[in-house]
Amino acid sequence: MLNKLALCLAAWLCLCQTFTLAQSADSTAPSSRLLKKIGDRAGKLNQQLSANSQQYLQKMAAVEDQLKAQLYYKTDSAKTRQLFARPSGIYHWDTTAITAGPSKTYVAHLDTVQTTLKYWQSKFNGSANSGSLSTALGKVTTLQSNIDQSAAISAAISARKQQLAQYLNQYSHLPPSVTSLFSKYKATAYYYRQQVDNVKDAVNNPTRLEQTALTQLAKLPVYQQFMARHSMLASLFQLPAATSDSAALAGLQTKSLVQQGLQQQVSASGQGGMAAVSQQMQQARGELSQMQNSLAKYGNSGQDLDMPDFKPNGQKTKTFLKRIVFGASLQLSQSTDYFPSTAAAGCSLGYKINDNSTAGVGLTYDLGLGQDWGHMQLSNQGLGLQSFMDWKIKGTWYVSGGYELNHLSAFSNIPKFSDINFWQPSALIGLEKKYKVSSKVQGNIQLLFDALYKQEQPEGQWFKFRIGYSFN
Repeated sequence: MLNKLALCLAAWLCLCQTFTLAQSADSTAPSSRLLKKIGDRAGKLNQQLSANSQQYLQKMAAVEDQLKAQLYYKTDSAKTRQLFARPSGIYHWDTTAITAGPSKTYVAHLDTVQTTLKYWQSKFNGSANSGSLSTALGKVTTLQSNIDQSAAISAAISARKQQLAQYLNQYSHLPPSVTSLFSKYKATAYYYRQQVDNVKDAVNNPTRLEQTALTQLAKLPVYQQFMARHSMLASLFQLPAATSDSAALAGLQTKSLVQQGLQQQVSASGQGGMAAVSQQMQQARGELSQMQNSLAKYGNSGQDLDMPDFKPNGQKTKTFLKRIVFGASLQLSQSTDYFPSTAAAGCSLGYKINDNSTAGVGLTYDLGLGQDWGHMQLSNQGLGLQSFMDWKIKGTWYVSGGYELNHLSAFSNIPKFSDINFWQPSALIGLEKKYKVSSKVQGNIQLLFDALYKQEQPEGQWFKFRIGYSFN
């Protein structure tokens, strides 16, 4: 009897242990919601990259055709014909091609997601979510392929730009139209690279759900080993876990060898050797920082040194929604005994024309607060329709202006708004100071002069002071 009881207990313990291990393994399996989010996000970025690439490549092809037409009659026609017999694929975007073989362009988070999906596929192939897993991996692989394709096209465009520049430099008296077209070509090439960089930045900004799942997986030794063997980063740097060829690392100087050699050189220089080395290192850092700042002015880490007068529009390659700015404002007026009788709250919708200017429309609502602290009473005192434009003059200082129509009479129903006589105009111009509240919130303070204040009945205020916030 005791033997049977012991056997049953042992079997039950083994069953519990097996169930616990299976449950622990399944806890690392991806949810269908996570896989859908990964796939949808990759698909959206694929669509954005493909559409923008086709648009910019078509523009570049059109500009090159215009250059050909201009140069054909103003330079050597035979050389022009030979120059513009360009390879057919330089401005061609293939939406169906998936690059075979290893990836060529490293994007940190994309590499992590792609390798993680392969890890899940190796562990949970045949599970309920295997279909969603394959779909997500296919979309992520396509995104990597499209980024590789864009990198190859960018390299071809850079070579083409140099080829065109060398040809044009042979002629000293080209018409301004040719110079203008070539500048347009270079600017379009810049924006093409910029929109690809925008996609890479979006990839490297994962969702919270992705980040949580990856953080949990990173704690597993088996996942760490898989990443060390199969990630693109491992193949790029030939990490020890990614290769069995120890000869690949032979001959490389280790950190300890470099430190040892430096210490020997310093010791041979006497007591002031270390101070001299430190001073030289500090001077080198300063010069390197100056060079980086100088190159940064030309964009793309100095790739646009041939366009020193080109001022790129950082908003041009952003999507429409990314250029929309939501705003809110508050204005207190007609203050008596430290009590504001009305509070004008507003909301606005702006569109970033470029890095220095924003234009938009807004709506304000005047809330009546009463006569004083002892007689507070809320009422509808007016509405306002706004149009505005901000233009940066220096740093965080802007010139702000706009035209407004204000309904300054108390109202209790909507039909009164149809009477144009109840609306009074305002033409505003003044200064605006913007300051950063957080990464997505910006505050602003405005002091505006109303050029039509005398037309208000009763006569309005000369200056309007407003505070507000904008949300990117």
